[in-house]
Amino acid sequence: MNIFRFVVEYFSLILTLILVLIVLAGRKEARATVSWLMVIIFFPYFGALLYLIFGNPHLKNLVDKKFKKQKPVEVKQYFDRMPEYKNSRLANLVEKVTKLKPQLCFNLELIPNATDKYSKLAKDLLEAEHYILMEYYVFRQDETGRFFVNLLEYKASQGVKVFFLYDGMGAIGITFKRFLKNLTANGGKCAAFLSPLNIKSILRINFRNHRKIAVIDGKVAYTGGINIGNEYIGDLAGSAKWVDTHIKFSGDAVYAVEEVFFEDFYIATGKDITEEIHKKHKKVGGDINVHVIPSGPDQKNPLIYDTIFSTLNSAEKTVDIITPYLVPDQPIIETLKNASKKGIQVRILLPGKNNHPMVAAAGRSYYEELVEAGVEIFETNNIMLHAKIIIIDSFWVTIGSANMDTRSFRLNFELNVVAYSKNFAYQSENLVKQYLEFSHKITLQELRNKPVPIRVFEGICRTLSPVL
Repeated sequence: MNIFRFVVEYFSLILTLILVLIVLAGRKEARATVSWLMVIIFFPYFGALLYLIFGNPHLKNLVDKKFKKQKPVEVKQYFDRMPEYKNSRLANLVEKVTKLKPQLCFNLELIPNATDKYSKLAKDLLEAEHYILMEYYVFRQDETGRFFVNLLEYKASQGVKVFFLYDGMGAIGITFKRFLKNLTANGGKCAAFLSPLNIKSILRINFRNHRKIAVIDGKVAYTGGINIGNEYIGDLAGSAKWVDTHIKFSGDAVYAVEEVFFEDFYIATGKDITEEIHKKHKKVGGDINVHVIPSGPDQKNPLIYDTIFSTLNSAEKTVDIITPYLVPDQPIIETLKNASKKGIQVRILLPGKNNHPMVAAAGRSYYEELVEAGVEIFETNNIMLHAKIIIIDSFWVTIGSANMDTRSFRLNFELNVVAYSKNFAYQSENLVKQYLEFSHKITLQELRNKPVPIRVFEGICRTLSPVL
């Protein structure tokens, strides 16, 4: 027994030493390096398993190799620039940083809650004539989920081509149930994105598809932060209030969203469906310029992060950030602090009641230094605020699936839309005002009076945030 114990401890020591050297050689951000070192040292075997699956720098190489083997999936795109765009320094900045050309859309609509989104989406799905593309990170098998699956089944039975993509982890319940049986029986094409049950993708389960996409007939697109499920409505079975935001639009920019879906479907299935369903759409134009910006671990430079970082640095008057999770890297924290010191009004709005308490605690560890620099921080009153909105200088607005955290910026497949419109910015600012009505401002006094145990817990969560 002593010999067995000696062997286990000796192997544990060797394994820990090897992994420590690998982590130190990984050239990760300092906080991520410290986090992984703590996990590996204090939990040798479990920490090793976690690192191999979630932290190994070679995992990104696996993703890169997978994408290099792919043939490019392309959809005919149309680009144009309206005067409002041409006169915007932020617009030109994003174009330079991302190398993406702007597209036009019309009927750009800000959808302030899940109830409105579900009713509008259901109506558009019922009116579909040719094809439906749906892609979601979370798709619950509850009343709301069954309603939409039944609707997709009905449209598929009418001959409409239905393609449904769900994240292998976020919607893992679908994998274990025969939830999509009737949809596939009626001709619907369904697939899981990097399913943990697939041996070929098990080492890639840390790279999640966090996008929420719906496209109908190439004419209308939906994207934003709202998944599919009862909880997002927030009024079933006495559940707590949940607040989120989505957008809907038509025009040339819809084709860019289609292309993102086609690429994701190709990753999941190895099938290029562009020829099967994509007609040669004609240019339909629009009245507002937007950038449709995808981001993911397949990109050498994370486009959404680069976009947000560069525009925050270029703000002149105001910055409003609405996010459920605030765990960015230090450069963004310093950017926000410096902006406030320069006299720019910087406001950050977060949920007072969070569905991920440890991530919320990590975010709160930044509050004191931000407030000391003049940043205004608000938390909602017992409401889970899940919206992801940034407004800069009452003109530049981005809404999408990306949170203000490292996971969204570096690990997840995300999709954000940037709109260049004073009118849309005005609508977005009015929505923020509504959020502020059921929120309270965090004061420096209460932050400095925070009990030591809470400070310690927040510090631990902050240190571990790269591995949460």
